[in-house]
Amino acid sequence: MSTREQVKSEINKLISASKESLGEIKAFAISEAWKILQLLTATVVQVIENIATDLAGEEKKQLAMELIGEFYDAIFDRIDLPILPSALESLLHEYIKRILMLLVDSAIDAMVATFKDVGEFDIATVATEGETKPQPVADCVDDFLKHITEIARVDK
Repeated sequence: MSTREQVKSEINKLISASKESLGEIKAFAISEAWKILQLLTATVVQVIENIATDLAGEEKKQLAMELIGEFYDAIFDRIDLPILPSALESLLHEYIKRILMLLVDSAIDAMVATFKDVGEFDIATVATEGETKPQPVADCVDDFLKHITEIARVDK
């Protein structure tokens, strides 16, 4: 199995677990969707950095964008825009996705630039008694699932 396939497998597991974790929630406020996408971006980058060490930077970014887009399609059935009627929201769904994905694209660039600047490009590390070691992919996914349920359940 190639590293791309391994990463996709891990993110597909995350998508399935997210669907289960979020239960019956079908509509998300745009602010909730953006918060979840920010967490997802960090998680996907961590998974890619842990598994796909053989890919070039642009390949990693392309893979991240593809996987985040798949997550969006699987999880966000509807983005709730309080000022618009529901019928209009569904018509604008693809445009909302495009806007959010542009933000995700920029977030990936900013994240990578920041980690390069501070010399901590190995973002998937955990400090343990003065040393760092790679954070297991399962821990990244568990952290993500914990946080998305907190975000999605606020004010519900």
